[in-house]
Amino acid sequence: MEIRATPRRIIRLVAGWTIALLFISCGGNHNFRATGPAETSSTPPYLELRSERSASTLHFPAGTYVLNAVDDKGYYYRAPRRIRQHSFSGGLSYEGGIFVEKRDRRRLRGYVIMPGGLTHVGNFSRADYEFR
Repeated sequence: MEIRATPRRIIRLVAGWTIALLFISCGGNHNFRATGPAETSSTPPYLELRSERSASTLHFPAGTYVLNAVDDKGYYYRAPRRIRQHSFSGGLSYEGGIFVEKRDRRRLRGYVIMPGGLTHVGNFSRADYEFR
């Protein structure tokens, strides 16, 4: 019996691996908490993303992201709108935003809150952004 690799099968395989990688990527949650006055005095309250960015099938909108939470490793800026995920079965949306490392504020990653928890995705360090 011969199994043929049709374009549809290849697309499904790639999509499946992409989704699997998203679920096993490293997350935060080391003492994750809402920001308080101590954190907001030491870091800018807003991050402006000047153009849309994407990580795999997740699309992060341009706009002003608001400092929302912090953990031991960094700061979480909430997106102005939900993060959209495009897939072959349609679109999904998630809460999320941009994660900024405490040690190096030039290192940015996206984050989304999926059914399995908070997940960091992509590398947005070269994005067009500004702290405000």
